Amino acid sequence: MSRQASIITSDEALITLSGKLNIIGIYATDINIPIDPTFVAQLVFTFLVETDPDDPYQKLDLRVDLPGGDFRQVPVNLSALRHGQSDQIRWSLRFPLLFQNAILKPGPIVASVIHEKGAIQVPGPVIVFTPFMVPTPAAPTVPQ
Repeated sequence: MSRQASIITSDEALITLSGKLNIIGIYATDINIPIDPTFVAQLVFTFLVETDPDDPYQKLDLRVDLPGGDFRQVPVNLSALRHGQSDQIRWSLRFPLLFQNAILKPGPIVASVIHEKGAIQVPGPVIVFTPFMVPTPAAPTVPQ
């Protein structure tokens, strides 16, 4: 199997003292916004990155590009990671990227895993402009 990556988009992620990653408010599909643009305090993009143990990453940066040009890029300190026994079968990383003060505009979110051999493009959710529907009053009924 080759190098692979995917993301989970959510409102919040917490890392516990015991090392557990709790992801809260996962977007299962599109992100709907009622106003273009919409401002949110934060989004969390949890990267799931994998490779074969005999093809370890030497350099790793995680990047998220929002529609409209705003982006965040974070280097991963590979030497600081704790390796488990399962990494001898398939090396994996679960890393949350915090995107604060995000400006959401319609279009696709693009995530990238940048490494020493190139980059893996990871499709993210699509931000969809869905304006509020203004209710129309029903016509009065006349009793007969």
